[in-house]
Amino acid sequence: MAPLSKYLLFLGIAASATLSAQSLQLKRADRFTVVNAYGRSVTKLRGNVKLASTEGVFTCDSADWFRAENRFFAYSNVRFAGRTGTSVRARYLEYLNGESYFSGGVTVRDGEQTLQTSSLRYRTADRRGSFAQRANVATPDGNLTCRRGDFSDGTYRFTGDVNWNGAKERLHTELMEYQTDRRAAKLPQGGSLVAEGDSVVFGAGTLVLHGRRSLALCQGVRGWGSTRLFQSETWDHWPDEDRSTWTGSAYLMDWERDSTELWADQLRTTADSVTARGHAAVRMPSWSGRAHEWLGHRRDSLYRLEGDPVIWSGSYQILARTFYLSQTGPGDSLWAEQGVHLGTQADSNGRCDQMAADQLRARIRDRRMDLMDLETNAQALFYPDSSMSSTMKSARIQLTFLPNGELDELRFFPSPTGGVVRAIEPQYLPGYRDRWGERPSSTEAMSGLK
Repeated sequence: MAPLSKYLLFLGIAASATLSAQSLQLKRADRFTVVNAYGRSVTKLRGNVKLASTEGVFTCDSADWFRAENRFFAYSNVRFAGRTGTSVRARYLEYLNGESYFSGGVTVRDGEQTLQTSSLRYRTADRRGSFAQRANVATPDGNLTCRRGDFSDGTYRFTGDVNWNGAKERLHTELMEYQTDRRAAKLPQGGSLVAEGDSVVFGAGTLVLHGRRSLALCQGVRGWGSTRLFQSETWDHWPDEDRSTWTGSAYLMDWERDSTELWADQLRTTADSVTARGHAAVRMPSWSGRAHEWLGHRRDSLYRLEGDPVIWSGSYQILARTFYLSQTGPGDSLWAEQGVHLGTQADSNGRCDQMAADQLRARIRDRRMDLMDLETNAQALFYPDSSMSSTMKSARIQLTFLPNGELDELRFFPSPTGGVVRAIEPQYLPGYRDRWGERPSSTEAMSGLK
């Protein structure tokens, strides 16, 4: 073929290739020939082949181009560079009207993310791709493997035995939807997660893997680790801030320092604090309690109970407006303010030995009550036998206990006033409420953990 005719043929090919949005333009080839096979015209391109479309550029070592069908086959060192930045490399490619099928060592580069698989179907017009064979994915936030998946405009769906290894998390799920621009993932089918020593199972969730990293798990969450156990309807966790929130029938057992069990509508923990709100209940080895709100300072083990609080320790029920507790000394210290009422069951007829005052100070040692002081407007009601009651008043009442927790001595300062009367029916001092049935029971797992 003469050089001029070859040049005219090249111009004709380029001109005809601009007739549709998905048409191709030949930009470069070391050599080409046009042949007819089975009634079809084929342009054979060899050496440094470059074809362009409105969506990107294809390069390869050689190609067979069926330009009338807007179709070509590319061989060896195949690469597609999209106008939006996405690139694909493979050994082979079959292209037809914007649909590409890459095979043989496929690598997809999308921003800082790289996906490797055996074969890939890809639409250049809308950046839609799918793969049906196992893939390995590398992102700035971690690596992932899965059995199959698809993607479109920066959103990836990984399905089937998805395993994610991040900087501080390991995840297994059956479906993960990952957004490259936000570097965040949705987990609509739930899964299991290992993070910061905790193993967690959940029904659904969202992970933010960049910037202010967070985990938002829901539809039933259960977790366990070397020092704690928890469960709730939802769990929100910010790993870089050491902050967590459990919501909905929340339960936390932490035996690292204080062997604490907590129940509440919502639990929150930070590096320094623990907060339980809404039907809060707490159990420790030496005492347990309930309140609307329970606040704890973790570093120095200081706690406050507010909102209709009650505390039980040993055989005693204590009521007050507010409680403060400390575990900083050799034992536990307890303070109660306003409307203090102390009671212990006297018999099976519902009668209780009771004391009341404006304030209470108590000390607990070796998980048993050691000392109690009721101060300011103190009064006592006792049942010495089944038919008598004794009522006494004083400024202060002090109770000391034996090492086994039994009452040792009861003192009044100054000497009390009052007397003994006949009383068969139970009587109560101001502020008394029967809340014995609300006392939290310990879980089996609590035994021997501390």
